[in-house]
Amino acid sequence: MAMKSKELQNLLNLESSVIKTVQYAQATLEEMSRDSEINIQKVKTDASHFMQSVKEINDKLLKTISYLGDVSTSVPHCGSVYNAEKEFQLAHEQCRLVLDRLDYLREQSATRTKPPDFGKNESMEN
Repeated sequence: MAMKSKELQNLLNLESSVIKTVQYAQATLEEMSRDSEINIQKVKTDASHFMQSVKEINDKLLKTISYLGDVSTSVPHCGSVYNAEKEFQLAHEQCRLVLDRLDYLREQSATRTKPPDFGKNESMEN
């Protein structure tokens, strides 16, 4: 459950980054569309922040897509329980087979070690 909330938190952080990126773009465009003198330094700074933010979003998206690809193809990953569940099922099946074999051997052993009943019934009748 902790992994799900971590991934959810990562998506929320990504959303915040997208909002911040749009704000950088807005600030850059507002400065460039002014009727009065344009502050070139502010345009360069806002545009630089925009580009850096786009790069960070790209990196986060690639990481998230890679994680989701691992999850959807059952590749072992953080938070995956599929592999552990499968191993448990196989171990349980192997235990059941061993127990069945032991029961069979116990039955075979019991029939071999029983003394024959010859004469017991006859002696009781007399």
